[in-house]
Amino acid sequence: MTAPATPLTHRELWDAWSRLWNGDFAIADTILSRTMRVNIPQHGMPDPGTLHDGPSVAAWIAAFRSSFDDDARITGELGPFIVGDYAIGRWVFEGTWQGGRPAAATAPAGTPVTFRGVDILRFEDGRIAEYWLSDDQLDLYAQLGVLGDTGAAAQGADPAAELRERLAELPEDAGRKLLLQQVLDAAAEATESAELRTANGDASFLALGVNSLAAVVLGERLGELTGVPLAPTTVFDQPTPRVLADHLWTRLTATADGASVSLAAALARLEAAAAELTGDGADVSLRAELVTRLGALLGRLTPAPAGATAGKPIESTSAEELLAYLDTRLRPLGDAG
Repeated sequence: MTAPATPLTHRELWDAWSRLWNGDFAIADTILSRTMRVNIPQHGMPDPGTLHDGPSVAAWIAAFRSSFDDDARITGELGPFIVGDYAIGRWVFEGTWQGGRPAAATAPAGTPVTFRGVDILRFEDGRIAEYWLSDDQLDLYAQLGVLGDTGAAAQGADPAAELRERLAELPEDAGRKLLLQQVLDAAAEATESAELRTANGDASFLALGVNSLAAVVLGERLGELTGVPLAPTTVFDQPTPRVLADHLWTRLTATADGASVSLAAALARLEAAAAELTGDGADVSLRAELVTRLGALLGRLTPAPAGATAGKPIESTSAEELLAYLDTRLRPLGDAG
């Protein structure tokens, strides 16, 4: 590790720290302690234990800057205020995002961003020995579309409607598994941890690295995917991915009148099909088959139509009688859904 010829003052170390963040990686080994301690937010950050000296910290900063244009800059906004062996200052970052991290971003490459943060440095033996970071990551993520699926909205896609259709066609076990995978995928995006996609869903969100910021991102993402509005505390009210998936299953598979979503979807499709068989060019044989099968079903589910002879078998009921009865039971197509 190269030592400076003349020990740097605290202010000079602060200014050198700013240059390091602006791409002067060669000075990292000169200004950072060999046993540096880094204290950073959990979400979207590496393990702080891997950041302990000049080369490792420089590599981390270089990875962050790789997602932005070469002109991206951090500039001082307030301070630094130096007290004893500590310095604190507020900065602003301005740059153009080029793609990459965060992986869940939906903003197009070329999106300009601005966000702010506060750095605290502790100096020891003429070097930076410890670092604390507090930044407005939520603001950055909002600008990059992590908190809103702008791509799907621009294409007119409705992921919630697509998910409901898939659930309507699946048995319960398969539907619950699908929702669990949706929760795990969203958690992986929120924490930028691909390992979560293959988790079993029984560990707590806290154990999986979902902190308060990640919980906000996760709730927003699941709300878009499912169409179910989720409070920011939902992730902690439903403490594991499996419990949250079961909660979503309950919310998604019940209509206002308590019927299952599968039954409601099936009835809506039936109404649409029945409406196509009422015109002059309708398939008469198919219509007759539908009338017969619906009549048998209605006979099992409801009392006999008013005015019908008690005990009259369904086979002896005319098509006109059944159609008239269906008109009283099935809503017009325009009211379906």
